[in-house]
Amino acid sequence: MVTLPYSSVRFVCRLAVLFVALALVGAARPAEAAPSANEDAPAASKDSKDSKDAKEEAVAVAPDSPRAAIADFRKLTRARDLAGAARYLDLSQVDAADGPTLAEHLREVLNRHLWLDLDKLSPNSRGNTEDGKPADREELGTVPGASGKPEPVVLVRKSLRPGSHWVFSASTVASVESWYSRLENLWLMEHLPKQLLRMGPHLIRWWQWIALLPLMLGAWGVGFGVSRMGRVALHKLFSESHAKMAHRLRGPLTLACTVAACYAGLPWLGLYQPGEAFLHRWLSALFLMSVFWALWNAVELSRHSVSTSRWARESLSAHSLLSLGARLAKFALLALAVIVVLAELGYQATTIITGLGIGGVALALAAQKTVENLFGTFSLAIDQPFREGDTIQVDTINGTVEAVGLRSTRIRTADRTVISIPNGKLADMRIETINRQDRLRFYTVVGVAHSASQKLTQILAGVDALVRAEPLVAKDTVSVRFIALTDSAMNVEIGAMFDTTDGGKFVLARERILLGVVRVIEEAGASLAHPMRSVELSSGTAVRAPEERAPRLSRTG
Repeated sequence: MVTLPYSSVRFVCRLAVLFVALALVGAARPAEAAPSANEDAPAASKDSKDSKDAKEEAVAVAPDSPRAAIADFRKLTRARDLAGAARYLDLSQVDAADGPTLAEHLREVLNRHLWLDLDKLSPNSRGNTEDGKPADREELGTVPGASGKPEPVVLVRKSLRPGSHWVFSASTVASVESWYSRLENLWLMEHLPKQLLRMGPHLIRWWQWIALLPLMLGAWGVGFGVSRMGRVALHKLFSESHAKMAHRLRGPLTLACTVAACYAGLPWLGLYQPGEAFLHRWLSALFLMSVFWALWNAVELSRHSVSTSRWARESLSAHSLLSLGARLAKFALLALAVIVVLAELGYQATTIITGLGIGGVALALAAQKTVENLFGTFSLAIDQPFREGDTIQVDTINGTVEAVGLRSTRIRTADRTVISIPNGKLADMRIETINRQDRLRFYTVVGVAHSASQKLTQILAGVDALVRAEPLVAKDTVSVRFIALTDSAMNVEIGAMFDTTDGGKFVLARERILLGVVRVIEEAGASLAHPMRSVELSSGTAVRAPEERAPRLSRTG
């Protein structure tokens, strides 16, 4: 026994709800063709009659014109006056007794394959004399013939005494039975109750509305089977991860295959052209929904794929940014889907687009700074000049990045305060990431007393050897130079790069070098220089520097 999964049962329920909604909307939405144009349609409303009368007054229709002939033929067949309708058939090549039957069959053929618009037929007695075709002959269109090729339906002008009128040509009448025999569901049309043969909304008979439900359920079965076989093939042809990702597209694939199966089954219903056009619009809308549904899932699949990339793993803010980007993409897809589907159903989408445009401009103006900071967040996430936990220098601010939000970045300073900088402004600032150094620099200046001038060369050699002996020092970066001679000292510059980014190791190595420098100077018999100041006394007055407190002096002897 085959057990359907819960998702499949849920999809069937949604399909049934969609069918009911389609029927309700179909009953509420006016058809494209005027109901009065069909002989089986209900009577038109008063407003439509008034508009039709006004239109007829604007265009003078000759009583012996093609338009008048087709209108009268429809009126007679609608009233079941088939003998009267047979007057509009040229029965010269058939048995005249078959005229009423041929009129009825011709009406059904035209309703199925050639829906005539009276407004497009000529209102003149001689027909359309500007189409370049022979006079007194009107080609209404074509219907499928016995060989499948289109065959013309022709009106000719027949002269009578007195007057004349237009009739279906002898060749057209001779082909009626061949055309009629090729129509779908003739057996149903002959055996169904009259109540089910009545016209429903959109010129679709009630039995055809009822038959749509099993047709859609059967089409769903086909779509479910195709989707299931596709999943089995994916599991065999691709890896498990790719198969699971493609598994998320099973819903759109099932809906698309269901729509395709419905398209294939619609001809069996034998719909009139207005009803067929109505259902085709809805099926096209459903197919577009399946496309946008697939794109919706593709956005989620893309987010999942990017979230497993190296960039997403290294960026602590990638999860929130990817979620936001996926939501924005889904919102854009939803808006586009609504517009496209409504346009496919025949609704005016211009008003919706205009409203979205005005609303978008107003939102952009009202949230200008927010949008600027949001784009700044995306810029920082893509470029990644720093990550959470990095120590950075921004202008005069030095601290550790605590969090990168959607609006601002929070930095904790050495004083344990938190500074927030908007991301829009931060993206345009000079950012120095301190803890991304590949090496750490050691630099200091040591002052040697003037009394050790004869020992300076020995001191320089000893300090150079000391620094080079440190294991963490890159030997090609060592620099020990005598750089300046001041009033109180001989300055020696010591510089080197440490092959480490560990701050703790750097501090210990720096301490060892500084202690060694002091030891080298002492072993050379020299000392570190100390700034000295001489004070002279003149006439009992002490001359002192402005920044120093005057010492108390005592006179002796």
